[in-house]
Amino acid sequence: MSNQIDFEVLAQSLAAAGIAHSPSELQGLTAGLLATGHGGRDEELLGVLASHVDFEQGQLFDPALAGMLIAARDELVSGFGGTGLALHLLLPADEEDLGLRVAAIAQWCEGFLVGFGTGSANTHDKDLSQGIQEALSDLAAISQVETPDQDGDEEEDMYEQVAEHCRMAALMIYTELVMRPKAKAEEDAPATPPTKH
Repeated sequence: MSNQIDFEVLAQSLAAAGIAHSPSELQGLTAGLLATGHGGRDEELLGVLASHVDFEQGQLFDPALAGMLIAARDELVSGFGGTGLALHLLLPADEEDLGLRVAAIAQWCEGFLVGFGTGSANTHDKDLSQGIQEALSDLAAISQVETPDQDGDEEEDMYEQVAEHCRMAALMIYTELVMRPKAKAEEDAPATPPTKH
């Protein structure tokens, strides 16, 4: 996809702005927020991200960086909305060191959990389905993952599987909390507005 946000470019822009958080973590946070039905409005998203990166009250992202963060959000929205195949985790390139990529997946999961927690602040575990609770607990476990000692084919395969698992977990949570209720609301909505007599 040509419009995919470039990990490196975003990483450099964040570093230039003095932000120590990785693109993976911020994309994860955005995905977690979207999975609760929040973060769709630009100012809401940028506000949550600004508070996450410890900006001072009223401090804003510079316009170029804000644009990239919004574009990353829009990319997630279209990834979530399609068949799910277009949902890409923002991770370092395959030629990067495996340890770096594993750390990025852990950061992505950590971000997702923060975003999910922010978006579902008034929701209790008991209100979430068993499937969502399991997916969140998997993501929590992955966020604590250690970087591998070795860097072989087996570790590469494991990395691929874990990344795919994160992607599917995020997709499942989004589908259950956002897509289904939306489809149901559309289904329940009267086809034609009732006329008053």
